[in-house]
Amino acid sequence: MTTKQAIFDAIEQLPEQQLKDVLQYVQKLAGTLKSPTSNPPTQSSDPLAGFICVVSHGSLAANLDEELYGD
Repeated sequence: MTTKQAIFDAIEQLPEQQLKDVLQYVQKLAGTLKSPTSNPPTQSSDPLAGFICVVSHGSLAANLDEELYGD
């Protein structure tokens, strides 16, 4: 039995309300596959995601222009 057939078999046993939930979930998955950049990165998907905005909260960028370009 293929995975697709197993899914179809399981879906046939669900009540209508759960079918609506399954449809919404499948549509969300399909949308995610089409445009993965629409979701912001997470630490599990992007190791640098935890570093985003750190510069704005610390002194890492203090005087950066002066250091790079001089006066």
